[in-house]
Amino acid sequence: MRGELQLAAILRDKLRPDFKEVYANVNLASNKFYPHWEKWHGKPVPSAQPQIDLLMVDRSLWLLAAELKYFRKTLKGQINLPFYAGIDEALALLRFGFKVVSLWHFFNEEIEPEDMKRYFRSCGLLLDNLNLPINYQAFRVTESITETEFWRLYYEGKVQPKELPTAYGRSNPLASNIDAQRIQDFFRNVLRIPHPR
Repeated sequence: MRGELQLAAILRDKLRPDFKEVYANVNLASNKFYPHWEKWHGKPVPSAQPQIDLLMVDRSLWLLAAELKYFRKTLKGQINLPFYAGIDEALALLRFGFKVVSLWHFFNEEIEPEDMKRYFRSCGLLLDNLNLPINYQAFRVTESITETEFWRLYYEGKVQPKELPTAYGRSNPLASNIDAQRIQDFFRNVLRIPHPR
């Protein structure tokens, strides 16, 4: 697997049966967010960052988002990202008003199990101890010629085979913020997603 863009496309296709719709690599700015906001809401215009790796529409029409990070070894044999990779982007996604925001870490199968567990525990404990409203999960990625499989990691050290991430978890406390609701309206208009009843 080349990276997070490809990972997002694979997960979009795998998760789609469980949702009304799943979108990969959604960029607010490329959908003319800035002129829309200024026309309807004036200045200041909020930042359209970060890009949303996965935007999911659940059966109740709630919008959920996931930040993905793909860990692999560099040419020097080190892991390419720090254990806290993606926390900043997941926090920034909260401002967009998604019902739930997730951070999902994916470890290439070449990374040793002890390193995966160490990274997973370190990130998970940081999020838990700070009581951040982010749904965090980690997975080992195995690939064959025909299939990419995800093996979920658990704090106890066990690995659950062939399990997909869940987009549900802690609710976003910023979801009712007026700017967040306006951004949600923008997503719904651009992607033609109706509001929940």
